[in-house]
Amino acid sequence: MLGGPLSVTLPHGINELNLACIRAFQEAGLPYNPDYNGLTQRGVSPVQTTIGGQKRCSSAVAFLHPAEENENLDVRTGCLVHRILIENGRAIGVEYSHHNEVRQVYANEVILCAGAIQSPKILMLSGIGPADALHSLGIKVVHDAPDVGANFHDHPLVPVSAHCTVNVGYQRDSQGLHAVANGIRYLLTHDGPASTNGIESNCYFDPDDLEAEPTIQCFHLPIISENGLSPTGKQAGLTFEVVVLQPASRGSLKLKDANPESFPLIDPGWFNDAEDLRRAIGAVRFIRKAMRSPSLSAILEPNIAGENQLETDQDIVRHIKEKTTTMRHPVGSCRMGADDRAVVDAHLRVKGIEGFRIIDASIMPNIVSGNTNAPTIALADRGVDLFLADRRA
Repeated sequence: MLGGPLSVTLPHGINELNLACIRAFQEAGLPYNPDYNGLTQRGVSPVQTTIGGQKRCSSAVAFLHPAEENENLDVRTGCLVHRILIENGRAIGVEYSHHNEVRQVYANEVILCAGAIQSPKILMLSGIGPADALHSLGIKVVHDAPDVGANFHDHPLVPVSAHCTVNVGYQRDSQGLHAVANGIRYLLTHDGPASTNGIESNCYFDPDDLEAEPTIQCFHLPIISENGLSPTGKQAGLTFEVVVLQPASRGSLKLKDANPESFPLIDPGWFNDAEDLRRAIGAVRFIRKAMRSPSLSAILEPNIAGENQLETDQDIVRHIKEKTTTMRHPVGSCRMGADDRAVVDAHLRVKGIEGFRIIDASIMPNIVSGNTNAPTIALADRGVDLFLADRRA
């Protein structure tokens, strides 16, 4: 996959457990799909990763590092933004602290790119947000924007796990001395388990109709993981990460207090919509079907990570409520829109404040049906075009 500064590649090698997953989901009724970012998502596929030259190609690697020598670029790290400086209805700069010293920097225009959690927090600390909530915390209201922090949503992740009867996957490779050895191997050869993101296959499907457009994404993590990311225990195993692609559930984000160092209060709102929960139940049932397929039943223990068998809807609902965690795809808390309550307009300008834009995932009115990394980069690219067009106007 070539073209553009962001490297996207397929795994250079897929471990035995993920290969079994690719076969199993085909046995359960999904087609093999070599490119879920192509004509259709539906099917089971190798995972595409932002890796180039056996190294992670982050947005900093792809876009920031090539511009490091530009004279008009000044990168300051280890800073905590306190608030946007606003004067006579216009953003004029930023107040931040560095090594416990409070500083201010001024600009003709301010662009905030702090994400769906920190951007609404910074707005509210700056006096832009729900007026009553800001008043209650002693924050001077600059602009009453009731939807700052509202519409917060995410891809909820439901882990479904099973131990293996044989030593396959990355459970052993990701812990202790094996992890150290694999790290050294990667440094010397750029090869081995540490050269991958650890998830080498996934699938997209609609549990109600396998021929329909997907409503569920499922990653196949070749370790046992209680939180959907980190290895748990020593025995080899497999964790399916079930994700509802277009959740209707909405949460919220509020300030705890007026202290910039305090983390905001987050209500993710996962599964407060009945349709989201119904789809997740169906997805878990389909995962169970794939686990009973020939390719996986031969290497998986019949019990699911020591939990109950998840046979009834009640069992599955209890499991969902106990185990759901974040896919780390929060969006929507400073949503874009044409209505009066929207936080930013179609040019990503903060409504009610001049010289101020937000360019990050917080402005997405609805979450995308997949990972948010690349769409956020595309949003940033478009946001820069809008910024420059307005400057020239």
